[in-house]
Amino acid sequence: MLTDPEESRIIANARQKNVADPNRSREHFLRIFEDFLHEVDFRDKVLLDLGPGQYDFAELSRKRGAITHGIDNDPWVVKLGEYKKLPARLGNLKKLKASDYDVQFDGVFCKYSINAFWFYPVEQALVNYIREIVRLIKPGGWAWIAPWNGVPTKAKISREGVDRVLSVQAMAFKGAGFSAVDLTESLSRYYGVHGRTGNRALFFLNLPRPDRLKNCRDL
Repeated sequence: MLTDPEESRIIANARQKNVADPNRSREHFLRIFEDFLHEVDFRDKVLLDLGPGQYDFAELSRKRGAITHGIDNDPWVVKLGEYKKLPARLGNLKKLKASDYDVQFDGVFCKYSINAFWFYPVEQALVNYIREIVRLIKPGGWAWIAPWNGVPTKAKISREGVDRVLSVQAMAFKGAGFSAVDLTESLSRYYGVHGRTGNRALFFLNLPRPDRLKNCRDL
């Protein structure tokens, strides 16, 4: 929740309705920190947030001693970061390149800001995209990535096609050492990553698997 009037004024212009809501709760982020990031040493670590929104992850990380960078398609999100003194660049998340950064990151976080179907029907483009994400991570670094895998209705993709795209995404992440699970409906709501999507995928690297996920199906 944003309490600074200027922050509320800035984010009210955001393109996405949920991001533009200054009363949005931070509870989902606190749950993610509690379940996955409680053992992470944030002190002096450099992190990247793909789609920082209202900078909930960035602020929680900064309180723990980290330096967090962001990238977003929305200029008003970037403007909010400037006001909060949380650096973020304006950029097309679909064209994310590790070479755009002169460092690798100790951690990469993404809550509902990337989509496997951006690259349909070119499977190799999806694989290459995930490789770019992996290249952003320092050896031994961590990642927590929950894609918004909304299926584009205009593409008229068959169920078999949807399953194939999601399978390619999962295989690419698992091939890079990630754990891959399909969250239950209740857990997707618990972590704030629920919606009309092809699946409820969560990919995480060098982070513990909480007991809460014991009933989740591995992808």
